[in-house]
Amino acid sequence: MKLCNWRHFFMTLLIALVGLGMIGGCDSGEKTVDEVTGNRAVKQYHKSKKDIEKITEQQAERYKSIPDDDDKKDKKQ
Repeated sequence: MKLCNWRHFFMTLLIALVGLGMIGGCDSGEKTVDEVTGNRAVKQYHKSKKDIEKITEQQAERYKSIPDDDDKKDKKQ
């Protein structure tokens, strides 16, 4: 009977540790699946596309704020 109790204890402990390991490994497992399926590259592409759009808008605003050289020449005459 004592042998059976020790087996149950160790099996319960093993199952609990495996369960905790699976819960802790979910994030890295998800990253691995994304890497293998190519979803990570797609996510990076969309993020880069949004970043480029923001930079383009900022540059357009800066360009609009710079006075034209033609306006300066007209004012001098």
